[in-house]
Amino acid sequence: MDPSRPDRILHEWDEVTAGARRPATPPKRVGVRSLTSGTSLAGAGILLAAVLIVAVWLGRPGANGGVGAVVSPLPSATPVPTVTASPTAEPTATAAPTATPAPTATAAPTATLRPTVAPTPGPCDPSALAARITAWGGAAGNRIADVELTNAGPTTCTLRAMDRPQLVDGKGSVLIDGPTPTGKTLVTIAPGDVVTTMVSASNYCGPAASPPVSVAFVLSGGGRIVATPLSSTDATVPPCNGAGSSSSISMHPWAR
Repeated sequence: MDPSRPDRILHEWDEVTAGARRPATPPKRVGVRSLTSGTSLAGAGILLAAVLIVAVWLGRPGANGGVGAVVSPLPSATPVPTVTASPTAEPTATAAPTATPAPTATAAPTATLRPTVAPTPGPCDPSALAARITAWGGAAGNRIADVELTNAGPTTCTLRAMDRPQLVDGKGSVLIDGPTPTGKTLVTIAPGDVVTTMVSASNYCGPAASPPVSVAFVLSGGGRIVATPLSSTDATVPPCNGAGSSSSISMHPWAR
């Protein structure tokens, strides 16, 4: 019950009793028995008035629309705060640590190789060349010597493919002198290399040769090479085909 309601009832009761007046003419006695022994008429009137007041008051519409309804409003339910469950984040799978690639070994810069330009060989030094006769042959009045030439020096050198050949005896006398070649073809001879040629001589009508007879080569760059004779007693020369005919000597180009 509203705690102020009893106070309002008492207040209204006080107003009713204050306005109640005794009637100017005494009421006419009737044969009504008192409700209870010892109860006076005036008290019954007051009780009746009180009942009427209460009936009237109860007949008024209550605050909640009902007749005389004394309904205390129910306390409003305090809304229970709705707990919104926050979505629990599923644990994110932690990615396995990526293996750090091992540092790639950087290849050392390759040195750029520049082609080595070999120096151009120079003319052969006659003292570094060794020639020797390996055989004699002949036909139709000619004498032909097989000659072998070796580079005995420490460096590569060049030699004209054809030089001026000579037929010589053991005293160093030139028996037959050949022509100077016009060709300029060069033969390169490395240390230890061997080249060969054939020297043909004909129509020797001069004095008797002193042994040993050999061949020699006059180099275009200067110098002269005398081949080692086939034997120390060899004094054979080409036959004389006529005093009126000239002698001759020639060579094939040096070849390997």
